[in-house]
Amino acid sequence: MLSASYRRLLCAPLSREMHTLRSRSAGLPEGFKFFPKFLSLSEQRTLLSAALFKLDSTESKQARKQRRDFLANHPQEHRVIEDIFLPDAYYNFQEGHYDGVIRHYREMHLSSWPEDQNPGLSLILARLQGLYPTSNIQTHLLHLSSVGEILEHVDNIEASGTWILGASLGAARLLRMESTSNPEESFEVLLPSGSVYLQMDSVRYDYKHSVLKAGGDIKAGQRVSIMIRDRKEVPTFNT
Repeated sequence: MLSASYRRLLCAPLSREMHTLRSRSAGLPEGFKFFPKFLSLSEQRTLLSAALFKLDSTESKQARKQRRDFLANHPQEHRVIEDIFLPDAYYNFQEGHYDGVIRHYREMHLSSWPEDQNPGLSLILARLQGLYPTSNIQTHLLHLSSVGEILEHVDNIEASGTWILGASLGAARLLRMESTSNPEESFEVLLPSGSVYLQMDSVRYDYKHSVLKAGGDIKAGQRVSIMIRDRKEVPTFNT
């Protein structure tokens, strides 16, 4: 069982020199790795802009025109990563997911990144790929509104394999992990923008995870999660 001191874990950033070499995993269960400051601010901006471009491309021409008109009349300075987002009203957030787990969100399954339109994006993706335990992956973009949340769940075991990687961009939120067999074995990790976590094996299958609504010390704001999962291996049979 995890000690009580780690049931609420607000992880401090690692130094820039060390974040590529170590994860902040002290006190966390085996199978959970956390990199609090994996992406630099410049990398975050590039990755978030590319993710929003892909998400926006799935919406109507009218919605895209409204965003262009807003930007024409409200030049953005991008002093902080959250400045890249437009106000919530300019995105077509869905109130609820078909399985009831996600609220106030946009999402898409990504087949390719716009690498030719975003200088440096290929290098950022290559850095993330260095964390993948295996190479046969699928990518999911999830954009939460300022009031969005993800309720506790275990990812569909038929839809993906043994590990899940999440990169956070935008407002910080609290990730809660709770054992399916013993609720006392739980912990929480603050996910700041630029952080990356990896859950594998028993933590992938035996822990419910949720992303809590903003509140208290957690300031409301939009965020995009880049979720990478390995594809489930399909057994082959000799004939």
